[in-house]
Amino acid sequence: MAKVMISIPEDLLAQLDLEAERRQTSRSALLQLAAKKEIGLGALDREELIERARALSAYWNGPTDVTEFIRQDRDRDR
Repeated sequence: MAKVMISIPEDLLAQLDLEAERRQTSRSALLQLAAKKEIGLGALDREELIERARALSAYWNGPTDVTEFIRQDRDRDR
């Protein structure tokens, strides 16, 4: 992997570091994600995520009606 040196305002760097800490990731990983999103590569990850969600939904055997799901969950707690 290539390493690069960039200039960035200190206040923006501080915000990046706070966000990286909040996400429990590295500054480098956060900047990579931001760069991918900015140039349109983030959509690839989104599509993969959608495909995984669809694959997982095949195993769902609960109600498909959201209202019914909420009722069952509410009734379970009574």
